[in-house]
Amino acid sequence: MNTGFPEKVLRLLESVAETDEVRRNLELPLYESQVLDSIKTVELMVRIEEELGLKISPSEFERENWGTPRKIIADLESRAQVTV
Repeated sequence: MNTGFPEKVLRLLESVAETDEVRRNLELPLYESQVLDSIKTVELMVRIEEELGLKISPSEFERENWGTPRKIIADLESRAQVTV
């Protein structure tokens, strides 16, 4: 996997979440701390598809897999490897 991939994901997440805390704390509980909600999650999915070429349908989304920035990166890396 491209070493810049985690950085791209963090940049998108930071933009959608409107906080750099997602970059500073990869274990930040995104939903519990209300950094992400359902609207921002959909916005993040759209941006991921547009900028990274990974389509994530809402039916494939599992909130527990996106609970922290680190988990989002891991989930997207595994999806990217499946599509390669």
